[in-house]
Amino acid sequence: MVIELVRPTVDLADSWWAMVDEFGDGTIHGSGYHARDRRVLAEPDAFEAWVDWLGRQEHPDEPLPPERVPSSYRWVVEEGRVVGTIAVRHALTPSLVAEGGHIGYAVAPGSRRRGIARAALGEALRLAARRGIDPVLVTCDATNTASARTIASCGGVLEDERDGVRRHWIRTGAPAAPIGPEPVETRAARLVPITAAEARAMLAGKTRRDWADGYPREDDLDAVRMMPPTGPDAWSARHVVRRADGRVVGSIGCVGPPDDGVVEVGYGLVPAARGGGLMTDVLSGMVRSLEAAGLRVVAHTAPDNVASHRVLARLGFERLGSQTDGSEWLWNRRSAAGVVSDA
Repeated sequence: MVIELVRPTVDLADSWWAMVDEFGDGTIHGSGYHARDRRVLAEPDAFEAWVDWLGRQEHPDEPLPPERVPSSYRWVVEEGRVVGTIAVRHALTPSLVAEGGHIGYAVAPGSRRRGIARAALGEALRLAARRGIDPVLVTCDATNTASARTIASCGGVLEDERDGVRRHWIRTGAPAAPIGPEPVETRAARLVPITAAEARAMLAGKTRRDWADGYPREDDLDAVRMMPPTGPDAWSARHVVRRADGRVVGSIGCVGPPDDGVVEVGYGLVPAARGGGLMTDVLSGMVRSLEAAGLRVVAHTAPDNVASHRVLARLGFERLGSQTDGSEWLWNRRSAAGVVSDA
């Protein structure tokens, strides 16, 4: 069994409709297709326009309806026949964090139980890695044990179950550039070093038009107070600039330069920016850049900061212990091979 992921094309129209017929009235996840549109798409010109639109959604500058994100749509093809669909979403909205995730997929009923879903998901994870997405969220219904097994076989780690939806995270190992004075790019944000002038403005209580309400927080001010007298360096605090609207919604940086190859990361967002997966995306990008520079990454959290605990855990951090007075927990990032580094 050999499958490939191909971009939607009119050349496979007959095979596409044969696959759709197999699903009947069922939802075809990862297809961008809705059964209510069949009558319109039955017209060759409309089908060609729809296929073209699916392809354009891969480009970040393509205008999209609200709640849609740039996505790479692929058809799963076996021996020239469309047997399934899969889509890699380049970012997460709050609704996709709860249900949907980065990757949606479906295999036609007559082609199931032959490993096609696992092979297609594996190829989609490689596509996500090329897009710089790490980790990837993949969800399935709690009752869909076959899909849960497929996700687990591709490295999925269950985070939780919400309203009947199982939510798994999979590391893709997407490459990252070593940390430096330049911004760190993630799929949902830019991590832009805070300049000395901006630091002075923040400490003076000034605000700027592109700063979100509530920014800077007191933790953000503490971060810029640690800026070296000579000005910002690779380890200094950075603005979290959300790509969706260009607004600064938090900060991330290191608690000083590396010490014997170990660096501590600190981070935070304004309340309105939390809960949509942004912090996972931002911290993942920062940590990968630090590790690309050969550093081991640690973090501290308050014992009651459950949201931060979840973000760290899904990114491969493990809790090592706490301060003697219990005021903070220490977290250590596992190595790339999945083995906890020496403490």
